Amino acid sequence: MTPVVAGLSLLVGGFPLAYALLRSPYLAVLLAPLVSALLSTAAVILMLLAGGPLVLWLALVLPAAAALAWWLLRRPGEPVPYGGWSSALLTALPLLPPLLFIGEPAVRWDPHSIWWLRAGYLSHDGGYAREAIGSAGFAFSHTDYPPLASAPLAAVWSVAEPDFRTAQAVGVLIGFSAIAMLVHLVRRVLAFAPAPVAWPLAIGVGLATWATAPHALTSGYVDPLWSAAAAAAVVALLLAADPLRRPALALLLLTVAALAKNEGLVVAGGVAVLATVRARAQLRRAGLVWLPALAGVGWALLARLLGARSDITGHAGRGAASGWNPETVERFRVTLRVLRDVVGPVAAGALAVAVLGALFLRRHRRRAGLGSDGWLWALCGYYLAALTLTYALGPNDIDWWLRTSAARVAVLVVLLAALSCAGWVAVAVSPDRSDEPAVTEPPPPAEVAGPAVGDPEPSTADARAPGGRPVSTAEGR
Repeated sequence: MTPVVAGLSLLVGGFPLAYALLRSPYLAVLLAPLVSALLSTAAVILMLLAGGPLVLWLALVLPAAAALAWWLLRRPGEPVPYGGWSSALLTALPLLPPLLFIGEPAVRWDPHSIWWLRAGYLSHDGGYAREAIGSAGFAFSHTDYPPLASAPLAAVWSVAEPDFRTAQAVGVLIGFSAIAMLVHLVRRVLAFAPAPVAWPLAIGVGLATWATAPHALTSGYVDPLWSAAAAAAVVALLLAADPLRRPALALLLLTVAALAKNEGLVVAGGVAVLATVRARAQLRRAGLVWLPALAGVGWALLARLLGARSDITGHAGRGAASGWNPETVERFRVTLRVLRDVVGPVAAGALAVAVLGALFLRRHRRRAGLGSDGWLWALCGYYLAALTLTYALGPNDIDWWLRTSAARVAVLVVLLAALSCAGWVAVAVSPDRSDEPAVTEPPPPAEVAGPAVGDPEPSTADARAPGGRPVSTAEGR
């Protein structure tokens, strides 16, 4: 099966449910690969639990997803903002140039030894896959990692001859889908800003995915996928004015992050905590944000039951074995130095912008309906602390470990810094309506008065509040 046919399969498999969630055929095309990845993951997990070939479970999961889409479409709904064809093109086209790296040979170690190896044994049947996950011979391949990055490729390989160009194309398509959703959601939360400013900011945030690891996505690494999905969920849950009104897309993206890599699960837990604190007045609905983290924990328990081994938790760790001895302290210092070199300038610049914004634009930001910038920096600090402790207390050679992974795992830090800058810039250039009351959450009902001015393809869901601030009824603003 050629990469083109594999990509079309992912689009067709995920399109019905993507369309039911977004009510926009153009954006559904961009989201469909991620939906297919989640459906393939569900089929893989069912195969591991109940046995049988993967093709059987795909034949059950895909019609079930189509039935769910049919049911959702029968319920009242409205298209998401910025769902027109020109907005979809503005979202996708600027992200294409970095994908030209796909012409490079697919020879990197991690994709072959982890994600594509796993896709190979998951493409068979439950018994074969369970034996491989629990085998000591596969311990080098991180058999405890979540399956989402491998599941869609396993689905393709279950009906076609495996080849690595197809593997490369499938990974790129899924990662591109996550980055496109990040751009789309940033544009939605910046609806208060003029379109000529908001669009470049949203696109710039998406392009920041390639800042520290430009070859990672096209080489088969998973870090751009889970980082972009997590950042998109952060935008929807921590920056949007009423995140729990229609949280399906945010929960889908956070689930992608939690089921793509262990670091994504760590971040999903942090996002769930922050989103719960932010929505503490709606605790019953806030419980929904824990579903992605629970999905990741469920996989971790299943992997442990199947005998999977982790290169981190499978060892005692330096901190547990010998305390904070000089060697561990040195690892800590080396980790901080490398992370400073990788993300220090970007984080410092973004933090300076955030401090200035907090000093001079805080009230303006509240009136614009944009969530507090503090949520982004809280998550960034939590993630950097988790990374630092993992490197300092882990069992691997620290120089090799940082050299081969620091730039990739730091992608999320760059995205959060870019989001912080984009938010303050949008607030700074938008009109300051100081005579209007500050927006609280949830905001008063919007009074529909027409689409946002200046957007190339505004949605019919765009509206303006009584004071004139652009809001979206689909966002509840």
